[in-house]
Amino acid sequence: MKISILMLTHNAPKYVKESIETVKRTTGVDYELIVVDNASKFWTKRLLKKLDSKGYIDKLYLNPENSLFAKGNNIASTMCSEDADMILLLNSDVRINSDDWLSKLVSIHPAEGGISSYGVVETEPIRADGYCMLINRELYDKYKLDEEFAWFWGVTKLESLVLKEGKSIVSVRDHENKIHHYGGKSGKGFKHAAGMGIDIEEVKKWFTTGKVEIIDHLD
Repeated sequence: MKISILMLTHNAPKYVKESIETVKRTTGVDYELIVVDNASKFWTKRLLKKLDSKGYIDKLYLNPENSLFAKGNNIASTMCSEDADMILLLNSDVRINSDDWLSKLVSIHPAEGGISSYGVVETEPIRADGYCMLINRELYDKYKLDEEFAWFWGVTKLESLVLKEGKSIVSVRDHENKIHHYGGKSGKGFKHAAGMGIDIEEVKKWFTTGKVEIIDHLD
C-alpha cells in the first residue's frame, strides 16, 4: 500500500516548514509527499524549493494562481504515483507529534473503503474534519472535491457522497498525541470563495444516509 500525501501551501512559511519537516518523521507506511503551492509570496516559494532540494518533498508544483482548497487538491491528485492507492489531504499548518501517526490512521481505515481522519467537526452535520483526511484513491478519483465549494464545504460534500455510496467514515476526536493542527495560518482569502454562502440547512440535506463513527482517542 502506498499513500500520496497532498499538501497545499499558501504563505505562512514558519508553519509550512514545521509541517513538512515533521512529516518526515513518518514511519511504517510507504508514502510520497506532493506539495502544490497556491501562489505564495517569495519567502514561502524559496523555502519550498530548498526543502525540495533537500529531499523533503517528492513532487512540487508552484501554481501561478491561488486555486484554494478544492481545485488545489484536485490538481495535486493528478500528480499521484500510479501505484498509490490512498490519498491523504493534509493541511500545511500541522505538527506531527508521533512517527506512527499515519500508520495508526491506516489501522482504523474502513476495510471496505471510505474515509478516516483526525479531527471531528462537532456541529451538525457531525463530520470528519478535512485537515488530515485519508481516502481511498478510487473514491477520490471518482468524486474529487467539488470546485463549486472551493473551501471546506467541498470536503463536507465529498464525505456525504462517500456515505451515500455505502462506505464508512471514521474520525478521531482527541489526536494531540499524534498530530497538532494550528488552523487558519494561511490567511482569510477563503472568505469570499465559491460556495461559502451555502445555507447550513442545505448542507444537512446532503447527509441522507450513514453517519460518521467517532473514536475518542488512539494510543
